[in-house]
Amino acid sequence: MGYAHDWVSVAGLGKDEVLARLGVLDRGEPVDFPRRGQTAWAITPQGRVVVVMGYGELSPGHVAEVSECASVIAARAEGNDCTSSVWGYEDGRQIWSVETEFRDQAERLYDEDGQDSLSVQGDPPSEFAAIRDRHLAKRDSDDDAEDFLFMTPVELAEVLGGWAPEGEIGDELQFFSAVSNQGGAPSPSVERKPRLVLFTVLIAVAAALIWILAAGVFHAT
Repeated sequence: MGYAHDWVSVAGLGKDEVLARLGVLDRGEPVDFPRRGQTAWAITPQGRVVVVMGYGELSPGHVAEVSECASVIAARAEGNDCTSSVWGYEDGRQIWSVETEFRDQAERLYDEDGQDSLSVQGDPPSEFAAIRDRHLAKRDSDDDAEDFLFMTPVELAEVLGGWAPEGEIGDELQFFSAVSNQGGAPSPSVERKPRLVLFTVLIAVAAALIWILAAGVFHAT
């Protein structure tokens, strides 16, 4: 599990609008799979727009903005550290979340009851309980099941959003490369510069015509 990604799955918005809200430009080049640190997008068979970004690149403000007039499943997972989170957003606000917690880096992911290392806020969808219980059962039957609870937020994001790293749902999605637009797009002043030059030329031409006409009238009189 060498992946480290942030990603969103959006329902209710088109691809171009989702990318614009995230500050991402579509490069349009097909990619087999989003690699670590790569930005890419895909559309699920259900019409959800999935955008994968580098680990830690998405902020709550980003996700809240994307979820305006939309429904968003946002997630973050680091396969090496076995940390994962999934959040549900609706109309600009967070509704629920499920996250793994490490109170101590040396501590096992699981407590005796197998639930204290999951932090749950709000009311997650009904799929959460079934996924959590199945992974806890695997933990109880397998001495080497230390990553099972970590997979609960990841699998929940997969089931609800249509994709997750190394997941079975969405493993045939066609992704396309994208790039962050922050700092890469022309600034408003640069975009306005050609218009400003044209306006200045037009003013100069108009002034010259007025002067010529005025000179002609003066000469005629």
